[in-house]
Amino acid sequence: MTITQEPKIFGDQDFLDTFRFENGYPFPPSYTAFCNELGYGRLCDLFLIYIPMGDHPDSWVVQYKKMKGLFDYYLDPPLFAIREAEGGTDLIANAIPFARSENGEFLFWDIRHPQPHGEFPVYFTDFSTGIRPAGNSLTTFIKNVSGEATFKSVLKFYQKPLEASFQGFKELIW
Repeated sequence: MTITQEPKIFGDQDFLDTFRFENGYPFPPSYTAFCNELGYGRLCDLFLIYIPMGDHPDSWVVQYKKMKGLFDYYLDPPLFAIREAEGGTDLIANAIPFARSENGEFLFWDIRHPQPHGEFPVYFTDFSTGIRPAGNSLTTFIKNVSGEATFKSVLKFYQKPLEASFQGFKELIW
């Protein structure tokens, strides 16, 4: 992965170490590693991966509530793209969103299906074209969207793979 600007802001380590989802699992190791090694910034020139940063507006704690509210809103009644996706209504109802693209797309975990080594399946949605599996970890998501042979499996309407890059943000702006 190319780092275009060194990371300066990292996740709240105490929160990362102690947080548990309702199923008792902690954050996936690939996400925790991302928070500790890369921190707050833009992934693949497109996605903001929200990390725990206290009460900052871009903290996962704050953004999760907003994104989850939007996911819940799209379930009542379910959007066509959600209803038509296999298991779509249940996926969105149980989604744990953690990232948003600058194009209005979202990444979320399905914590009902833990993977080996504590990972959760990652899904991609823009709510208009459906829900697609994006990888079994944040690491495989990056490989999938940046690979010439795999990017279309996630990014159906994109013309080329994303750059496997990270741009760290220098400071938190309130």
